[in-house]
Amino acid sequence: MIERDEKLDTWDDFKCEDQEPIGTYELEGLPLSELPEDARVWVMDSYFPDTFITRDGDVLMCRIEEHIYTKFWQHKFSAYAFSHAMERAVRRMIHEEHPFANPDVDDEDVHIYVRWDLRLPRNMPAADVVASIKAAYDLVYARADSILDNSDSVLVLGKDTGPSLDLLKRIAAHLEELGYYAFIIKDQPDKLGEGVVQKVMRYALTCKFVIIENTESSGHLYEIPHVTKSAECISAVLQETGKGATWMFEDAFFKHKHWKKFDYEPERLEQAVEDASQWAEDFVKQFGSHQQHVLPWMKPKATP
Repeated sequence: MIERDEKLDTWDDFKCEDQEPIGTYELEGLPLSELPEDARVWVMDSYFPDTFITRDGDVLMCRIEEHIYTKFWQHKFSAYAFSHAMERAVRRMIHEEHPFANPDVDDEDVHIYVRWDLRLPRNMPAADVVASIKAAYDLVYARADSILDNSDSVLVLGKDTGPSLDLLKRIAAHLEELGYYAFIIKDQPDKLGEGVVQKVMRYALTCKFVIIENTESSGHLYEIPHVTKSAECISAVLQETGKGATWMFEDAFFKHKHWKKFDYEPERLEQAVEDASQWAEDFVKQFGSHQQHVLPWMKPKATP
């Protein structure tokens, strides 16, 4: 492989199938803006994720790969749970407009691989590409930790029979696409000696927020006061435009900051889910900031 200070006369070494990886030092010496579209740079180095770099027009596609060997995994969360949390972290950050794409997990063996794309400008200096790849990896790793530590999950409530159950599953599926763990109460196992409201509260109190589909009447109307008023869970209410299960909560949307209603047209349900999720995330941050401001024991500790 070429040395950093040598002039690169050909990319042939990066076009063969049996190419050898290079380190970050060698990568910083490559004119990546000239990378042919049929070439691929494989980067492998200490404290750096395996990365495959190709070019698509004016974009450098950096395929980042994390290899987790379950036999030697020492994190407090299992290798399986953490690898899937990394995938969810990427999905969450795609939604937050980070330049990521195509998250994937291969967990069919004791060797687990988590992969995703980082898109960078073609003319970015190679040293900045190295820094960006490392920063992207660190960001995903930290977010995966946060997802598992803080239970980045959402409880989905609403009518759970007939076509309405399909609607809840559609909401839950889109939440999963956004990187959340989504729970529909009907799909969760029951515990002997636990009532329905207790079960709902158990899940609600472990979730980051609750989404309630409130277009049709059902038993969820009994659950809502327990979740939103007694437990004070952050709750987004989705309701098809011009319809609704009841008028009894309309004034509560005005009285309580941690409730918010989102009207939607059926074909725009996924957008309503995204809007509701973003509102809930913003509320969590705003409320946390308020707590740090007014509660002495919540104030950030001063660094020495």
